[in-house]
Parts: sequence; structure tokens; C-alpha cells
Amino acid sequence: MNDSVELLTLRLALIGIVFFFVLAAAFALRSGLRPRAVAAPRVAPEPRRSGARLVLTSPAGTGIAPGTEFFLAGEMSLGRDATNGIVLPDASVSGRHAVVEYTRTGWRMADLGSTNGTMVNGRTLDGRAVPLQGGEQIVLGAVVLRFQP
Repeated sequence: MNDSVELLTLRLALIGIVFFFVLAAAFALRSGLRPRAVAAPRVAPEPRRSGARLVLTSPAGTGIAPGTEFFLAGEMSLGRDATNGIVLPDASVSGRHAVVEYTRTGWRMADLGSTNGTMVNGRTLDGRAVPLQGGEQIVLGAVVLRFQP
């Protein structure tokens, strides 16, 4: 074989290798573009919304819409601080303002030494917990809520 035939053979082999590589890359990219079957995310069923709740009747400066319901469970603190069970971001509400809890005798509310006080049906809480029967108006600073059993 002469030099020109060998050079032609090497060129054709190189073209074949490049063609094979491009073909393999095209198949790999095409298989990556196929839509994959993805399982639909499981959505937990909506929790049953029954039971005691506080309904926001006058939000003051909280930015929360009137009529918003806060469902109660066990013992929940109310206040401006983000660690509370019910957060009411208003300047008139203390960081940890009050607590509402369920006991074997029913729901009750107590003030936690707040600056602006807590009132239930117009009566200022004096450190003792008061029972909640239903329909009570609760005032924390300038925020007004209604208890619904």
C-alpha cells in the first residue's frame, strides 16, 4: 500500500469513529428528553375542621383578614412572637400575651402578664384563668377575637 491509500483509510476510520460518537450522543440525548412517568404527589387529606376556634373580628394592625379562624388544640399561646401557637403581629399585642387551654372542665383563657392586658367580655383578666363557654369576645391589646366552641 502506498502512503495516499493509508492516509485515505485513516481518514475514513476517523470519520467513522466521529460519526459513531455523534450517533451515540444523539441517542443518549434523545432518551433523556423523553417524559418520565412521575408519581403524583400524595396530598394528605384536609384535616377535619371542627372544634374550638378563635375567630378574628377586628385585626387592628396584624395584616390578617377579618374572619380568619384559628383552630385550637390542647394549649396554645397567643402573642406577637413567632414562637406562639397563634401569632398576632400587632404592636399592641405582647410577645407572649395570653394562653388558651383545654382542661377536663372545658376551655379557659389566662393573661401571661401582658403590657396591654387581656379582656374577656369586657372584663380584664387579673392573672387567673377564666372559663370560655362560647361566644366570648376576647381583646388582646387592639386585636379582637371571638371564641367559638
